[in-house]
This record gives sequence, structure tokens and C-alpha cells, in this order.
Amino acid sequence: MASRTTHRTNKSKPARGNGFPAQRNGRGVARYYLLYELLSGALNDGTIPAGAALPSEPDLVTRYKLSRTTVRRALARLEEEGRIIRRRGSGTFARQIRKPPRIHLDLHSYFDNVPELASQTTTSVVKFEFGAVPASLRELQPQLGQKALIIQRVHRFHGTPYALTTAYVPERMGRKIKRNTLEKSSLLTILDHLGQGGSRISKTEYTTSAVAANALATKRLDVALGLPLLRTRAILSDAHGDLHAIIESISRPDRFSVRAALERKGNSNSQWRLKR
Repeated sequence: MASRTTHRTNKSKPARGNGFPAQRNGRGVARYYLLYELLSGALNDGTIPAGAALPSEPDLVTRYKLSRTTVRRALARLEEEGRIIRRRGSGTFARQIRKPPRIHLDLHSYFDNVPELASQTTTSVVKFEFGAVPASLRELQPQLGQKALIIQRVHRFHGTPYALTTAYVPERMGRKIKRNTLEKSSLLTILDHLGQGGSRISKTEYTTSAVAANALATKRLDVALGLPLLRTRAILSDAHGDLHAIIESISRPDRFSVRAALERKGNSNSQWRLKR
């Protein structure tokens, strides 16, 4: 009698189709945020207009290959934020909400604009200490050296945090700054008078980019982990080329924006420049 041989085959799990890719760590949380951000974006850009119905829970479960619990967590977050309304037996609908107040920074009038911004906002210092300078900043500006005064502040507009700024001040200049002076004058006003012989800031290099919210931004700005944020960097120096500070800022795009007005004078061959 011939013996039977059992062959075991390793069957791979079915593909997730249009679902979200699995994350190695914290999969449930990561997938919850992905759905939250997707629905949040649809509400923001009008893909789901005010008053319109959102896909049902079963539809979201099927479409994105998620558990019912994960879907409910994403919807609960949107409901807590007042962006959707859930009617038992009817479904989930987008709410008509007022746009939150937004603050603007005009690059063409940067230093003139700062005092006005300061009058509209409140600032709290969350870090004031000498520490190691990140390698990326040392490569960008060797004048910073290995150690600098690090000043980290949270900025609020109408009581809501909109920006987290981190200033790196060269150690020799940082020794001249006292924490309590930040309560009386803006940081830019203080930095403006730290140069040799009172030399003031005369050059600012300003760059913008985007970054995903990390754990620190989540805590300080009250945003979801991974949310896109506006990142800006200002390099401040005087007429002698002495660096006064590098100020990096991460901001909520729903509460803060950067604007610039350009102009050109003379004939059509003249160059475009920031409006003065």
C-alpha cells in the first residue's frame, strides 16, 4: 500500500489591493492616521463639500482594507474637531465650518512685518540653553561652531499654536542674551544689536520647504503625526559677514503662510525683485 505524502505549501497572504501599506511598527496607529489625513484632505479641498455624505463605515473598511475599529478612530477624530456630524441611521456628513484665522509673513517687508506679527501673537519659551549644533547646520554655516545658544519658542495666534521656532545663536553672541530679555523685546530686536561695534543685521537668506510632523511638532503644535508642515529657515548676518543666528521654524499651513510681492522697474528686460 502506497503511503501518502503530505505536501505543505506556504501560501502568501492576498494583496491588500487599494488598501494602505502595512507599517512594521504601530500599524494600527499609522493606518488610522493615513485614513484621517485622507478624509481631512478631502474635507479641506472640497472633494467632500459641506453637507455631503462621507463614505459609510463598511465602504471605508472595504475600500481601504481596514478594520472597523481603525475606521471609527479616524471618524471619531474628525467628529471631535467638529468637521463632521454623525447621524444615527442616516450616515456621516461634512459640516460647514469657518476657516480658522491665519497669520501671514510677508517676505518683501520681513523686518517691518515682524513687529506687527509680534503684536498679534503670544510666545512662550520652551527651551533656552547652550547645546550641540546639528551637523547639517555646522556644514551650512561653520560660524555656528560646535556649540550655540538654542532658543526654542511656541507661537500662538488667537490662542492656537501655529509655529515652533528654534534659533541657534553663535556662543560668543549667545552669552550676551538673558532669558528674561525675551519677555521685553523680540528675539530679532535682540539679535540686531549683537554684532561687533553694534553692527546690525543687514542680510537675510530665507528658504522654505516642507516636512512631516514629528513627535515634538505633534506635542507643541497639536497636530497629527506625519502631517505636512511648512518649514522655513532664516540665516541672519551683518555687513561684516558675521553670523547673528539661524532661525528654523515649522508652522501649521492651516494657520500660517508666507507671501512675497515682486516688482520690476523700467523696461521689460529689467529683473524681477522683491517689492520694497
